[in-house]
Amino acid sequence: YYDNGNIIYKGIFQDDKEVGLFSFYYESGELKAEKQFFDDGHASATHFFYKDGMLKSSGLHVYELKDSTWNYYSRDGVLIMSEQYHKGKLNGTTKTFFDDGNIYEIKEWKDDFLHGFWRLFFIDGTLRLEGSHNDNLRDGRQTCYHPNGKVYYNGSYHNNVKLGVWEFFNEYGVSDTLIDYNE
Repeated sequence: YYDNGNIIYKGIFQDDKEVGLFSFYYESGELKAEKQFFDDGHASATHFFYKDGMLKSSGLHVYELKDSTWNYYSRDGVLIMSEQYHKGKLNGTTKTFFDDGNIYEIKEWKDDFLHGFWRLFFIDGTLRLEGSHNDNLRDGRQTCYHPNGKVYYNGSYHNNVKLGVWEFFNEYGVSDTLIDYNE
């Protein structure tokens, strides 16, 4: 119990392991989270809530670490982010969404490091930027687009450093600037 007498959590332990449904509460009394334990108490399907009862996030815990897909929601119930975990580390794809549900960003992860493709989108769904990461550093070709779909600029990164010639274009697709980052 909290000092004010309200319940912190309630659930059943069997042989010092959580079993079944556990409910957790804010100090003011509203439901904060529910965990449905399974696999001999080693895993739980978890749901977190805003004080008004709307779902805030949901996913799996395995040995108390985030695992599988976790989804996060706005106070209006709109999915704003989805991420994939393995043993508490980001592994797989993270997707972030605009408030209207359209995709904003997609990133790939490996063992908590940005690793793989990276894409940003305009609110209408057209591609804004594409690039890649290697061990949390920008690496490889990066291209940015104008809202009309024409290339704005492109160039390469290696270990988070701009490399070689970067070319910039106006909104009509005409090359207007070259910058050489060679040493």
